[in-house]
Amino acid sequence: MRSRVGIALAVIAAATIGFLAGQRDERPALIQIDRQFDLATAGQGADGWASYFAEEGIMLPAGGDVIRGRAAIRELMIKRLATPGYSLRWEPIGADVSGDLGYTYGRSKVTRQGKDGQPEVSHGKYVTIWKRQRDRSWKIVVDVGNASPPPPPTP
Repeated sequence: MRSRVGIALAVIAAATIGFLAGQRDERPALIQIDRQFDLATAGQGADGWASYFAEEGIMLPAGGDVIRGRAAIRELMIKRLATPGYSLRWEPIGADVSGDLGYTYGRSKVTRQGKDGQPEVSHGKYVTIWKRQRDRSWKIVVDVGNASPPPPPTP
């Protein structure tokens, strides 16, 4: 009986180790998707922005109301990105993934035309929650950002 229990435990341990060894670290891929999201927004505007959201996605813009659904998110971004001199760029600095959910976070920079016609830059931070879709792609289900001081200078 003891040998059967020992064999069963060894099989379970081997299967668990094999399963864990087969797990792929998806954090770098999710960071890369977030970078592509930034580039799509810079290149395609509101259409690029909205294309990364799930149909039921939610956006929590700093100082604004909750925006629900890809179409409403796109409309908000059309207005923002149409502002003269407006630019939104960001850089992810970390990510984590657990099953079909993941998140990225990082720093953002908004440039807009000031009252004197000169560019004004503000800095922020964000968290984006991603959900794996049936087709195995990642889409944003929640995006939130807020203001922060400028990042420290790099030496």
